Amino acid sequence: MRTSDLTPAVLKDLRRPRPFPAISLLMPTHRARPDNEQDRIRLRNLLSEAVRRLKEDPEVDRESRIRLERQLGEDTVLRLFDAQRAEDGLLVLLAPDEDPQAWQFISPHDIPERVEITTTYLTRNLVAAHLYARPYWVLVLDQEESRLYLAHAGSLTEVTAHGFPAKPQVPDRADALPGPAYGTDRTGYRAARVGQYVSDVEERLARAMTDRNLPLVLVGSPELTTAFGKISRHAGATVGGLELTGAEKHAVPQLEKRLEPVFRRIREDRAQQARADLDAARGRKAYVAGLAEVWNTVMDHRAALVLVEEGLRAAGRADENHQLHVVDVPEGEPAPEGVETDIVDSLVEAALDADTEVRFVPDGTLPDSVGIAGTLRY
Repeated sequence: MRTSDLTPAVLKDLRRPRPFPAISLLMPTHRARPDNEQDRIRLRNLLSEAVRRLKEDPEVDRESRIRLERQLGEDTVLRLFDAQRAEDGLLVLLAPDEDPQAWQFISPHDIPERVEITTTYLTRNLVAAHLYARPYWVLVLDQEESRLYLAHAGSLTEVTAHGFPAKPQVPDRADALPGPAYGTDRTGYRAARVGQYVSDVEERLARAMTDRNLPLVLVGSPELTTAFGKISRHAGATVGGLELTGAEKHAVPQLEKRLEPVFRRIREDRAQQARADLDAARGRKAYVAGLAEVWNTVMDHRAALVLVEEGLRAAGRADENHQLHVVDVPEGEPAPEGVETDIVDSLVEAALDADTEVRFVPDGTLPDSVGIAGTLRY
C-alpha cells in the first residue's frame, strides 16, 4: 500500500489503540540498483530483531508471540514488499488478530530504522509522508471532455467515478461547445453554453469533493477556467493552475511533466507561508515552542498550526489532567509502564483529530523551539 491509499478513515483505523503487542517495523528503502538489492536483506534482519524482542519481553503472552512469530518468520511480509516499486521508506504493521500491512512511501527526509512493540502503531513517518505528498484533485477542463485526476507525490491517477470523464451535454453536433464557427455574433449563446457545461462539471466535482475534500489544481483554457472561477463554489479550493488547451488528450506521463512546476510552486508557497505564519504569531504573542507547551495547546484545541522536526522523538506520559511529562528512556530499553516510547506520535494524532494543521520540517529548521513549534487559534 502507498500513501495515496491513506484516507482519513484508514488513518483513523491505523491510529486506534490495539491489544499489546502491536509491532511496527520502519526502514529506509531504495528505488534503484544497486542499493535496492540490500532492502530485502535489511527487512529480514528487522523481522529477526522483532522476533528476538518478542521472545525477550515478559509482557507478551505465549499465544500472541507464537502467532506473530509465524507471521514474522514466514515470507508473508516479504511478499507484501514490492521491491520493484520501492520508494523511500517501508512501514510494516503487525498485530496478533490482524493481517500484516506494508506501506511504502516517499519522504524528503532520512528514514530511521526502528522496531516498536507497544499498543499503537507507529504512524508518524507515514503521516509525514502523506502530508509531504499532499494529495490534490487535478481537474482538466476542456471543451471536448473534462477529466479528473488524483495527484499524489507528483503522480496522477485518473478518476473514473463521480461522473468523470465528463463530456459536454449537447443536443447534437451542431451545438458542440464551443465552436469557432459561431463568431462574434453568437457571443451570448456561446457564453450560455460555456456556463452550462462548467455548471455540469461543477456538479460532478462536488461529488468528488464530498468524497475527499482536497485542494484543487485547475488545468484548461483561460475561457473555461475563468468561467469556472465565476460559477464554481469550489473555486476557493484552487491552489494552482495551468493554462493548457487540449490537455484531455495528454497521456498521464506528459501531463505529469507539465504539472511539475505547478506542484513545485505550491510546495514553495506552503513552506514560505508556514514561516510567515510563525513570524506573525510571534508578533501577536500567539506562538508556542517546545514539546510540553505545544502539547498543552493541542490538547486544549487551541493550536492552529504545528511544525514538527522530522527527527524529534521523546518518551513521555500524560497524567489525569492531560499534562505531559517527558521521561528519559535510554535507547533500546523498554519504557516504564504507562510511558509511550514516542509521545510525539500521540501529539500529532491529537492535532489531526482537533483539525490542527501539521507539517513536518527538516531537522534544524526550528533551532529555538526544541524541535517543535506552533501557532494559536486564539
